[in-house]
Amino acid sequence: MPGKAEILALRLLLALVVVDVLLLAVNVIGAPSFLDLDQERNFPTWYSSAKLLGASMAALWCWRLEPAERRRGAGGLFWPLAAVLFAVLSMDETATAHERLAALLMSGSAGVSLRTRLLGGDQLKDAFVWPVLFAPLALAIFGFLLYLLWERMREDRRSLILGLLGCAAFLLAMMLEGPAVYTSPPVAAWGAAEVARYRLFILVEEGAELAGTTLMLAALLLHGVWLTKVSREEGNPAGS
Repeated sequence: MPGKAEILALRLLLALVVVDVLLLAVNVIGAPSFLDLDQERNFPTWYSSAKLLGASMAALWCWRLEPAERRRGAGGLFWPLAAVLFAVLSMDETATAHERLAALLMSGSAGVSLRTRLLGGDQLKDAFVWPVLFAPLALAIFGFLLYLLWERMREDRRSLILGLLGCAAFLLAMMLEGPAVYTSPPVAAWGAAEVARYRLFILVEEGAELAGTTLMLAALLLHGVWLTKVSREEGNPAGS
């Protein structure tokens, strides 16, 4: 039977799923700017940032709950590194640093070449080129998360599956960030069909991102609950 901590975590996650679905539904109908998933510095941005910050704190919680000898092992820094990673992603979500840095990189000579080859010379598409520029970094982050999940959660099958689904959702979101724009006519020439196609891609991409943050937070919270339960069954205080 689920304990109080597990019930509380499941209720929180259910609430997040409801908010995710409502946000998508509102955007399908036609959202005002403060709920528009394609806008920055509004409720969806702060909401995603809060979930990532929650994932950061949950990672530290998992680290604290692990047995002391496991924290001192070779992988003892995995959880703190994950906490830093999610905190940085949370700040980036609010500050859109990746898009600002991409714009800075595109202002140089290399950017001109990339714009010509990938974007058809359309400067209005520069904001969508970051998945290509930061692909090596993104792959390194995905590799780290996959290793962390397998190394730390393989005995906790439920949390492992949720974490893997979260990674898959993040990957899908990144893969969909650009193609709707890369393969389209120049932005200035977009008609109703191009705008509708772009909006569809955005809904799927942002939906995948919403799912990814919720799934990853779910994996970390429920793993913390699992660690607490295991320590109690073994008669050891969590983190000792």
